[in-house]
Amino acid sequence: MGDVRLNLARKWRAKGFDQIIGQDITIRILKNSLYVGNYFPVYLLWGQRGSGKTSTARVFAAAINCEKLAEFRSDPKVHLVPCMQCTSCKAMLSGKHPDFIEIDAASHTGVDHVRQIIDAASLMPLLGKKKIYLIDESHMLSKAAFNAFLKILEEPPASVLFMLATTDPEKIIETVKSRCFQLFFKPVALNQLTKHLETICNVEEIEFERDALMAIAKESSGSVRDAINLLEQVRFSAKSVTKNSVIKALGHIDDERLLKLFEILLQHGTTVLLPFLNDLNMRLFSAEHLWIRMLSLIRATIWFKHGLMPNAFHEYIEQLKGLAQQVSLKKLTRLLERFYNQEPFFLKTTDKHLFLEILMLQACQSNDTTNNSSMTPAAPPTAPIPDGDEQDSEYEYVEEEEEIEEDDDQENEDEAKSVKSSQGGSASAKWNDVVSRVEQLEEPLLSSIFKQANFTAFEEETGKITVVFNKELAFFNEWLDNSRKLWHPLLENSFGKNVVFNPLFSGEGSKMASADQKTTTLNVEKTNNDVKNETKAPVANNITRDSYVKRPMGKPTFARHFKNSGRTPYKVVDVSDVECWKKSNILLRHFSGVVSEVV
Repeated sequence: MGDVRLNLARKWRAKGFDQIIGQDITIRILKNSLYVGNYFPVYLLWGQRGSGKTSTARVFAAAINCEKLAEFRSDPKVHLVPCMQCTSCKAMLSGKHPDFIEIDAASHTGVDHVRQIIDAASLMPLLGKKKIYLIDESHMLSKAAFNAFLKILEEPPASVLFMLATTDPEKIIETVKSRCFQLFFKPVALNQLTKHLETICNVEEIEFERDALMAIAKESSGSVRDAINLLEQVRFSAKSVTKNSVIKALGHIDDERLLKLFEILLQHGTTVLLPFLNDLNMRLFSAEHLWIRMLSLIRATIWFKHGLMPNAFHEYIEQLKGLAQQVSLKKLTRLLERFYNQEPFFLKTTDKHLFLEILMLQACQSNDTTNNSSMTPAAPPTAPIPDGDEQDSEYEYVEEEEEIEEDDDQENEDEAKSVKSSQGGSASAKWNDVVSRVEQLEEPLLSSIFKQANFTAFEEETGKITVVFNKELAFFNEWLDNSRKLWHPLLENSFGKNVVFNPLFSGEGSKMASADQKTTTLNVEKTNNDVKNETKAPVANNITRDSYVKRPMGKPTFARHFKNSGRTPYKVVDVSDVECWKKSNILLRHFSGVVSEVV
């Protein structure tokens, strides 16, 4: 049989201190330890994957048992260790050194394995001066195994040296850490890793572009092993290592199309987004990478808005500066919040590409002024604010206690609202008729939403009716779409068959609320499911229809009656049972306040 050809990661594994890249301080510490002949009984090597922990431990072990160690101590600039020529070094290179024992802690986690190590450690070394145990992935050891290790780690035999390597030092108990000499292995810098890849390509005669090697180094996040493996993957997928071949091998979207997509999310609507996504065929790319790169783009643009230079997208600085000048900081932060708020659901969904597409459509809806669809915007919802324009409501319950003298001011406000509403002419009257008909459907939530709509305009030529909701009520937009078959026939009866419903969620909640409002209580109307699962509250017997006080517009109020009787018209409802009060708990998750019922 011929010699087995190793993959590049194994072939280029460091065999000497000079071949270990990006860990200058750690290598200097170990070399000085060899020079003075002062060793610590236990070394803890920790850092991210592929940073050189195991390779460094092997090189250090070979140097300790190297036959030319004495010459190194006499003149370290001339003599190097390990020398790779003596019997001990050759045994290390072949992986057959009798005094170097490498153990995978992931498969030797129990106390029995630790006891075998302790028993074997009492034996003298056969070939070198020290018997060295390298325990890789040491965080996988059980707590009992660590406790069994404590005594020998603190006072090992003079001929034994332990080296623990781990990527998760937090899982190693503190009593073990306190007995170790800790060495941190940082991620390899981008320039160092790129230069190392260039060296490999030159020696292995691989055609490459430096931009491609830099892209590989960025993708590996400072891991040398990951970078070399990715280089070999691209090498076998294309004739030469170019930036396009790297992007194809990774399944990533190129930066040009990513920037175009980002520009659409900021400046265009769904009519531009959908054709772009159709041409892009997003399923060819990694959804996770697209998500991460989009967040990086938003972050870079926010940095430009503050006059700072981001540490990414340097080749597209001018394009990002142009975008930063054309979009507000508020819009950027809102888009960033949209992605971060949906990230837990994105990570859990089984179809990440579809989820990402829907999220982009939602982001573009605010830009698309001509879109009449009912795609759900992701604006955070708040409590519905009652509207004073309800003409057909039989009774009105006042949400706060007011002084009797303030009732006249409230009546004046209602009269002003009535005059303002009448200016809309016949179209406004038709809308009020639709609202009253919706109320007769016995759908409390639907009725409440329609009552809070402010009629704006009706275009007879196009049949488009525009109403404005508080922008924080966008949470109910999808629910409106799902219940379209209930309310849309009522619109057709009043405005014609060609009517187009155009809801705009752009109203300001602070303007819709009362200026002299002191306290606000969230009153959630009970749905059919809620009523089935609650105990009916007793009705006050002393409240009669004669207790109502009529307003000039025909609206009765409980205010004076309850003000005189000292009673409150509301009773707080316990909705802690999520199964019984599903919709109420959904509202409370987004709205501040409490759920109460009129008694």
